[in-house]
Amino acid sequence: MLSSLRCPTCSAPLDPPGPHARSLTCPYCGASVLLTGPAGQARDADAQHQQVIGEVLNLLRSGSTIQAIKVYRGGLGGGLREAKEAIERLQAGQPAGSIPASSTSASPRPSLAFAAVAVLAVVGGSIWAAQRATAPARDASQEATEAVERALAEANRALGAIPGAENARGDVFAAEVLRFGSEGTGAGRFEDARSVAVDGDGRVYVAEYSGGRVQVFDSLGRFQTQWMADTDMPLRDLAADRNGTVYVVQRGRIRRYEGATGRRLDDVPSRVNQFDAVRVALDGTLWATSGRANIVHLTTDGEILQTIDLHEAVGDRADPERVAVSGTGDVYALDNWTGEVYHFDASGRFVDRFGGEGEGEGSMDQPADLAIDGRGRVYVSDLGEGIKVFDASGHYIDRFGGGVIFGIALTDRDELYAAARNDHAVVKYRLPR
Repeated sequence: MLSSLRCPTCSAPLDPPGPHARSLTCPYCGASVLLTGPAGQARDADAQHQQVIGEVLNLLRSGSTIQAIKVYRGGLGGGLREAKEAIERLQAGQPAGSIPASSTSASPRPSLAFAAVAVLAVVGGSIWAAQRATAPARDASQEATEAVERALAEANRALGAIPGAENARGDVFAAEVLRFGSEGTGAGRFEDARSVAVDGDGRVYVAEYSGGRVQVFDSLGRFQTQWMADTDMPLRDLAADRNGTVYVVQRGRIRRYEGATGRRLDDVPSRVNQFDAVRVALDGTLWATSGRANIVHLTTDGEILQTIDLHEAVGDRADPERVAVSGTGDVYALDNWTGEVYHFDASGRFVDRFGGEGEGEGSMDQPADLAIDGRGRVYVSDLGEGIKVFDASGHYIDRFGGGVIFGIALTDRDELYAAARNDHAVVKYRLPR
């Protein structure tokens, strides 16, 4: 039995394919979806097919049509006519066709309890990756989930759809394992997505800056549902706790929603009414920044546990907009104007500052958000510069990714989700342990 198969372009549900189907057409957006073979044996064949198609596409982009035909035949077999027709389909922005029988392994490899089948689609010249899965006999294991992520990442990289997360030395600090989304207003599409959050069940929440739209995805980027917060005011920030409660910052208030359904719960009661951002600490309490240059620690009932006055602690220029707290209780506040991160210990005592404008590797001109992983490393998205990494003391470590990344969110498994606003996508990175 197959789980729901969704279109990789619009995330609309697709009808189950027939037993011998090689492709499907999305009834909603018209995308052609190419289905690769049985789950057990598809893995090796898909990898070879993806590698060859990736090389062919690179040749076509450079205008080397004859060489592309030769590479197709040499890598996937088949006759000259078949190869030429496949190349013509690729040039027209259509799927090349199914994997030739000669390239399919005759000895299926043992499948996981949760076996993934790569699904490749070529729509208007853009390459996408999706997946379908056999229903597991038990709950999907973390190993199986990671296998799906690896298959998707390898497919996208082979087809040139995902840019590398390389630093200046050519090293890869974080592995990009998933990318989902496209431009638009349909399911799984974004116009101005700037905030992202993840709950304890792995649901991913992505919010638009204007219009109050919040979309919900599973950990593999499959669209689940959407709901609306305040449609009239900008959505400043988004956070989620382990129980699936989503905290939305709008109109200077912190509002609570049931994440899976969007049911409005209530506002976090507080005499502070100029909140800019919110984060959920490991103990379930909230840390927030306010428009009066304060960092506020409060319970979910609104009781204020601590207030840090940054003008007093750091200086009159301090104007933090984002906050994060580590597992040890250290607090980090991001000042979007000065490009600095302010570090406080668990008692609220100012420790140090780092970052700031300049030309050095650790400088930041337009920081947008920050997060802290399980090892205490601090991640800061810097618009146009990707994501920069610092240790707990503020020493620069590395950077990865690129483009205009606004919101970032981390899971307990050191997975980082980033809202790549100008790419109209959410990117998932697996960080080094």
